[in-house]
Amino acid sequence: MTQPPITVIAYGSLMSGLGLSGLGHLPVTRAMPVRVGNARRGFGKLSQYGDRYAMVLEPLDPSQPIAVAPNGTGALDALALSVSLNDFARVAAREGYAAAAVFALADWAADHETTLASQLWHTLVAADFDLARYRRALCDAIGYTSPHYIPHPVAMPGAAPAVTFLAPAAEGSGDDAMVPVRLQTGMTRVLSLAEAWRLKPNDSQLDYFAMCLLAEVHQLSLRDVLDGTDDELLAKLQARIACEQTLEVQRFRAVLGLDAGTYAARFLARAPTCALVDA
Repeated sequence: MTQPPITVIAYGSLMSGLGLSGLGHLPVTRAMPVRVGNARRGFGKLSQYGDRYAMVLEPLDPSQPIAVAPNGTGALDALALSVSLNDFARVAAREGYAAAAVFALADWAADHETTLASQLWHTLVAADFDLARYRRALCDAIGYTSPHYIPHPVAMPGAAPAVTFLAPAAEGSGDDAMVPVRLQTGMTRVLSLAEAWRLKPNDSQLDYFAMCLLAEVHQLSLRDVLDGTDDELLAKLQARIACEQTLEVQRFRAVLGLDAGTYAARFLARAPTCALVDA
């Protein structure tokens, strides 16, 4: 079965051109802002790429799905990117989930005559939205899981499911022998930006914050992670963002292959809700 484009929900550094640029060219069939419901976002997984905490997302009510919709009523801004299976595998590898495992998931879905995203969704529903049971089912199906991020289906009302990546914590990775990084480091809380800075007050963490917050150039707000941030740290963030801001739109459009008209219609027409960046 040929897999159709997979919609990835990016909620952290992959919301900015700077964050996406590590993937080179990532052609999309569609890119659009969405709102995420039943979720909270913050920092909490020690990164593979530096001495810093990376972004994490968790359901507020674990008995219900995370859901996204364009201009929806959810609390969080995110970015939906529809990509090919091969490019989805590249995104997964960046998140610490092996590309080969993505193709194994696609084969598993094809065996059930469905798409990868739908197979993940059916598996989550069969597990009654229990994260531990869902991840164990994935691991049992393909013989693999990750201590970093694991693909997780997201409800899109009126459309096929999307996929995001969640960092496992106390609920486990799906394999008792694969201890999640968040458990290895003892960081299972979701931290605000200010809390993460108190634990990692270094250039690597500041650079990562900026990589995430540059999403505000595209009217994708991250106000939810900025609560409690003092003026001194805000000034550091604004200075770091200013170094990249002039290139951000060009970089974002180039990576995703968006023409100026599509970009403006999708992103710049939104009402500004951002905290740090003037678009």
